[in-house]
Amino acid sequence: MDYTGLGKFAAYKVNRPLTEEERNRRLNPKQPASDAPLDWLSVIRVNSTYMELVDRWYAMKGSTVWLGVVFAPATLIGALVFLWAAVKHNELGGWIFAAFAIPFCILAFCFCLYGIRLDAFRQTHYPIRLNRKTRQVYAYRPDGSVIQASWDKLFICAVTTGSSQMTSAEDIRAHVLAEDGETVKDTFTLGYPYLGNREGMLQLWEYIRRYMEEPDGVQKNYKQTEICMPIDGRREGLVFGLVRTFTPMAKWPLMQLLVSPLWTLTTLGRWFAMYTCKVPRWPEEVDAACQVDPDDPYRKDWRDNGKYDFWELGWPLICFIVGLTVIGVGITMLVRAAF
Repeated sequence: MDYTGLGKFAAYKVNRPLTEEERNRRLNPKQPASDAPLDWLSVIRVNSTYMELVDRWYAMKGSTVWLGVVFAPATLIGALVFLWAAVKHNELGGWIFAAFAIPFCILAFCFCLYGIRLDAFRQTHYPIRLNRKTRQVYAYRPDGSVIQASWDKLFICAVTTGSSQMTSAEDIRAHVLAEDGETVKDTFTLGYPYLGNREGMLQLWEYIRRYMEEPDGVQKNYKQTEICMPIDGRREGLVFGLVRTFTPMAKWPLMQLLVSPLWTLTTLGRWFAMYTCKVPRWPEEVDAACQVDPDDPYRKDWRDNGKYDFWELGWPLICFIVGLTVIGVGITMLVRAAF
């Protein structure tokens, strides 16, 4: 899970100079970056006027919800147990231990609530809109405001996040610079290949770059985009929430089954998050600047998605039921052991 940029503890750093890494890893919109462009399930809608993409946190939505829900009760129970033990034995050592342990449990509880709040009771997603005609880019912030910047003036670079090789990821970072061309005034992630590597990042960047820069970019992206995220002016449905959660392991059905309890919890967390969040709405001036020709032959959104086959929906549903059963059995065993 990589929630870089979301929440006050992971917010993008602004009002600072560009780093040496950012300068060295700048992405040139005029130069092709990959021979195999790919949308990485990032597209909400595409047409001749604009392309709308999901934010970097959309694919993993719900992960922190189930973690918070699972561990929050444990922290409260821990605090009560330490307090009960101190009162029961009424010894100086016990009270000293409780004085350190109970605040730690309370802090952990608050951290669990913070994790839940990262995904729930916010926006269902934070879309990014790239207007090919006006050369403007709009990005929805987590606080509900909107960044607007010129595509041709954005400083776009590849950024590696994560503290180890196992947790590292690559995203496409867009900086709005001050007039000095050095100071970062604002930042947003333009694209993020969930569970992808540098090659995946370059594939997604080329997909975006091609749309904005190539004469036939609209046509190529229209033809290549097989599925659009069904969140255009609406909440993600229960079915797609299940499909989207299990999709990262679509090529490994046995692995989907093995990790089904974790993906089931994530699916449940995703459903909770989606149905407690508001659907983002673009300001009227943004919609006015992004009018689409009614006869545009290159319009595509979720309404053009095909039907799910067995491996896209049927198998994930089976894995979900298996995961739910395993979780139910586990909870039953814990309750019996406790009482």
